[in-house]
Amino acid sequence: MSFLQLSNVTIGYPAGQGTKVVQYGLTLTANAGELIALIGKNGCGKSTLLRSIACLQPVLQGSILLQGENLAEISPKKRARLLSVVLTEQQQVASFTVRELISIGRDPYTGWLGSLSEEDNRIIDEAMNMTYLNGFEQRNIHELSDGERQRVFIARALAQNTPMILLDEPTSHLDLPNRINILLLLQKLARETGKTIFISTHELETAMQVADKLWLMEREKGVTVGVPEDMVLNGIFDKVFQHPSYEFDKEYGSFVVQKLLDKSISTRVQHPGSLMARWTTKALTRRGFRISSGAPVELMVNEERRCWIISHEGESVETYSIGEALQQISRFMEN
Repeated sequence: MSFLQLSNVTIGYPAGQGTKVVQYGLTLTANAGELIALIGKNGCGKSTLLRSIACLQPVLQGSILLQGENLAEISPKKRARLLSVVLTEQQQVASFTVRELISIGRDPYTGWLGSLSEEDNRIIDEAMNMTYLNGFEQRNIHELSDGERQRVFIARALAQNTPMILLDEPTSHLDLPNRINILLLLQKLARETGKTIFISTHELETAMQVADKLWLMEREKGVTVGVPEDMVLNGIFDKVFQHPSYEFDKEYGSFVVQKLLDKSISTRVQHPGSLMARWTTKALTRRGFRISSGAPVELMVNEERRCWIISHEGESVETYSIGEALQQISRFMEN
């Protein structure tokens, strides 16, 4: 039996006098210990699916089983021992210390007095250690950076000690280093704890590098499941993210902006595959240049001397940065 099983699930949300259906008849499974990234364009239903799995909103049809338990049919307390949730809007919280907020994760296990046992405190300590929060215990949650605060919410979910954790856009509003750090932390937690972790994210290029599986959602067209590398080789990203403004680069696993190339330049390159040559080409296309033999202005890339030589009508200028080379090219083009 699969760890998580969705059978013929239809999801949606209230809209006006009716219901907006965003996905029909989803039948999906997930295994224990996987980091799964939900990806797709805005409006495809990523957050709705996560909220439906978490029973924060009802499914319109079908059933969701976790470890054989129908999540919609069990008590909230039992469900709280099976899954924990980190939502984007949870950033707004009362004035707790870090340890107080993480301790809330033990609520499904404490008695009616809410007192923490020695075992509860051990689990809280372990959650703080796994999220690199040692020394933060008495810090007020509002004194933390966005990245630190997000680690606290993840620690609270860990303290809840559930086999599955759901995170909706866990890297939103974070800068690049913190986005990467959070995703690497989630990858580490899935591997070391055996928990199944779901994240919805727009960070496709980063998610491809850390997720065990991708659930690629298309609006009203269902979900394609696979490991990132297979999905690249199968051309799925080319189809789903096809757009005249950008294309998916299969070699580098990234999106490339389609630029308006309205000028021509000739180039001579000793080593076309070198880093210097590739970044020179990127700079030229960014400035609207198409590489064309016979163009009046020629740019030579000399890797040995680490210089760029621009030639036009018998005049040559040697430069030592791409920025300087672009300036000289513009000067020649204007003359």
